[in-house]
Amino acid sequence: MTEIKKEFIFSNDSLAMYPLLNEIISFLKIHLPSEQYAFKISNCKQILIELLTNAVKHSHADTTVISVCINGRAIEITKSDKGRKFYLNNYTSWPPLSWPLEKKYIGEKIKIYEDDISNLYAIIKSENRIVFEIEEYPITKVTSSSNLLEHYGLLIMAKFSNEFFYLYNPETNLNQFTTIINV
Repeated sequence: MTEIKKEFIFSNDSLAMYPLLNEIISFLKIHLPSEQYAFKISNCKQILIELLTNAVKHSHADTTVISVCINGRAIEITKSDKGRKFYLNNYTSWPPLSWPLEKKYIGEKIKIYEDDISNLYAIIKSENRIVFEIEEYPITKVTSSSNLLEHYGLLIMAKFSNEFFYLYNPETNLNQFTTIINV
């Protein structure tokens, strides 16, 4: 399969989310028409919902570009904007999360989300890149202390992706969330 790429411009308006979501899913279905891809397209839909919601709620930019790249191995979806850099609400822990990140923190894990069955971490890979990883646990009990809403979208994207990362370009002030779904 040759590589197929398309960019979609999003106005960061919640009313435009559903039409754009349908447009991108239609694009995926055209290029991945077989029933064997239905599950992967469903994963993409969940990821796209979270990326578009993130753009509306957190980017503070006028527009966002959603890029979709399909090749024989994977579907890559990237959300790019020049708005607010990735941040964590009420995060005051170590290491400090200030862009660009300090080299001395490369390899450190930041716990972003925790519930009864999983933890979501951001792992510092470079001064400008973090990778999201999930640690899952068997369900033994459910407590009411779970913080389900805060950063849940990041957990969803990490669960439905084979790879999920954030990249910040300090020269252009470009923020990118990228998810890769193996096909």
